[in-house]
Amino acid sequence: MPDPRPEPAVPQSDHRRADRRALGLGAAVALTLGTALTGTAAADSPETPAASPVSCSPVEVRNTYPAQTPLLDWSENVLLDPLSGVWVSRTYRDVVERHGDSQFPAASVPVTSPGAVRRAPDGLLYATFGNSPLAGAAKQGGVVRFDPRDPVPKPEVFVSGLGQANGAAFDADGDLFVADTSANTVERIHPDGTLDTDWTERARIALAALGSGADGIVADGGVLYVTLLESPTARVVALPIADPAQATVAVDLARAPLAAPLLPDDLVVGQDGFLYIATGSGQLVRADPVTHTSCTMAFGEPLTSVGTYRYGDHRMLLVLGTENGDLLSTTVLLP
Repeated sequence: MPDPRPEPAVPQSDHRRADRRALGLGAAVALTLGTALTGTAAADSPETPAASPVSCSPVEVRNTYPAQTPLLDWSENVLLDPLSGVWVSRTYRDVVERHGDSQFPAASVPVTSPGAVRRAPDGLLYATFGNSPLAGAAKQGGVVRFDPRDPVPKPEVFVSGLGQANGAAFDADGDLFVADTSANTVERIHPDGTLDTDWTERARIALAALGSGADGIVADGGVLYVTLLESPTARVVALPIADPAQATVAVDLARAPLAAPLLPDDLVVGQDGFLYIATGSGQLVRADPVTHTSCTMAFGEPLTSVGTYRYGDHRMLLVLGTENGDLLSTTVLLP
């Protein structure tokens, strides 16, 4: 979800049957996060449109990292990185933080109104900045990058002059996709920092026909899944990387306009192939873009983001960012 304060400054893929390798954050990070309470994952679904709708068993959520100062600690985005630990962007504090543990020391990286933080194929972490409407109007958004291995990570500007830079995702080729929430588009940025303006314009036109408020992004094969924060049906769009003009509706989370869940924010693709979506109305939602169905796994305080990794043979940890600033966690059993 964007920072509400003023800012100075196609075919869908179904990988459910593929073997998923553990992300392997390691025992130290798992212990830091604590033992999450367990819920039951949905069963495998066939790959046809007539497949059974996705199902959920309720999961219990624990407050793993309580906010020190509620609201001021707003946790906009979460990254569980196997090689560098647990990172969270604190929008109101203008910082991206690493939670320290026995394996990774605490770290703090100054970033103005940060949005997403993501690991790139080059091993660096990339964070969007200027995640506010005023920054978007003034074209003060962009992306910084830093080396998480440095004792004191120092951000450098990778690209500037963007609008309201919010969600982000890398594809397999190393291209970076950034959601511009105010302009309701997705910016495509090549590894050398050049902008693909033609692709971005085609994405803007396609998204305009489906809703507004492009926010969270995740890449799954050749498809980007993009949440539309302002959609009255809490829409998630499937945006083919090869041709964004062929965008389609992946799923509407709300059963009726303005019925919860609403305000779809950031999302991840789980190791079971489903989408896991944080909503500003407080629901953690599992969605199947193949059957276009969804279900609510948990309900509570307003959520902003989801981070995930797999540990063991059949467990997936989800860490949830919140508007209050808490980091919550739960565990999902995998098939």
